[in-house]
Amino acid sequence: MALALIALLLVEVLLLVRWAPFFFGTGIALFNQRIAASPAELAQLSLGGLEHDLADEKWMRLVFHALPDGSVAFRESYAPHFGGRYFPLLRGQLVVDTRRREVRVIGRCSWFALVFTAMLLPIVLVRPMAWPMVVFLLVFYMGYYIQRRRYAGVVEAVRARLRSEFPRRFVDQ
Repeated sequence: MALALIALLLVEVLLLVRWAPFFFGTGIALFNQRIAASPAELAQLSLGGLEHDLADEKWMRLVFHALPDGSVAFRESYAPHFGGRYFPLLRGQLVVDTRRREVRVIGRCSWFALVFTAMLLPIVLVRPMAWPMVVFLLVFYMGYYIQRRRYAGVVEAVRARLRSEFPRRFVDQ
């Protein structure tokens, strides 16, 4: 069972590093924010270089990559970083939907975290001595909370680009 979890984690990291389009487009959406936009705003919207619009924080940098279907995938960078760390639970995708006149920011759940949680709960119920492992659920929740706030920052950066505004970090200086 432990080997299957390790294999799943390695496969997931490989898919993230290779920017696999099907991987970013499938899964359980834990974060889904819709940003309404006029056709004119959508026509002038450019999502290239979006990582430069996000404030440099103490967390890992978000990196963006255009996918063949026209959407943009994003995730945490694997570059060395000496700031805060958390377990990355979400992978993100920006989808421009001209028919519905909106841009969606979607955060999909990590397969590893989902399978690990599904396996952990029955183990703790059957083996009460394993209850300290529930701490992993707290770690996952804290990672989700941090990423939810960071994805809200992505939403704000996309809104600023739609309205042709400068990002807040440039205005405040």
